[in-house]
Amino acid sequence: MIVMARVMTWWRTGLAGAGLCSVLVVAGCGSGDAPGPGGSSVGSSSGPVSASPSSGSPVSSAVSPGEEELYAEAERVYRAYFELEQDTFAAGGAESLPEGMDQYVTGRFAELIVEAFAQVFDKGWRMQPGTRARIVYVNRTPEIAREDSVATLSTCVDSSQSPIVDAEDNIIGGGYNTYRFFFRYDDDGLLKIYGSNAERADSCEG
Repeated sequence: MIVMARVMTWWRTGLAGAGLCSVLVVAGCGSGDAPGPGGSSVGSSSGPVSASPSSGSPVSSAVSPGEEELYAEAERVYRAYFELEQDTFAAGGAESLPEGMDQYVTGRFAELIVEAFAQVFDKGWRMQPGTRARIVYVNRTPEIAREDSVATLSTCVDSSQSPIVDAEDNIIGGGYNTYRFFFRYDDDGLLKIYGSNAERADSCEG
């Protein structure tokens, strides 16, 4: 079953399959790129990830003055993507990439988002009416990178109060997920999310 862990966005607890755990912030996902069935990695893009050893929640890293503008744009892109993702889940999914989302996502990441939205649409799922997931933090983490990334954001999203439900209002999934979003410049010159990995978390605290 393909499931999007909503966002940031992909994906949520209980949603089996490729959840857009980051790609969507909707299903509970394990670690990996663009979660596939059961939260396994399906590889949203190639290239190893490098990072300094760390434990616990991501700690925001200082960026150089020259990177300030880049990271400000990355944050803007992520938040804009997240809002469109939320709108789409509230509307019950979609059969194609929502209008305007191509300004924020590209490559395999964009393909996974379409798959996840289509799964939600086909099954008659939707975000519980009147609710919305919440971004708890967005950290700039330039020390975490892929060979072709120019910026990386580490985030945590709380969807515990905005579960995905089926046509009979049965809860499909919801919870906490941490994400790493990788950015690069697309062919049109815009900074976009092209890859992500996600992990299910007990909370977004410390």
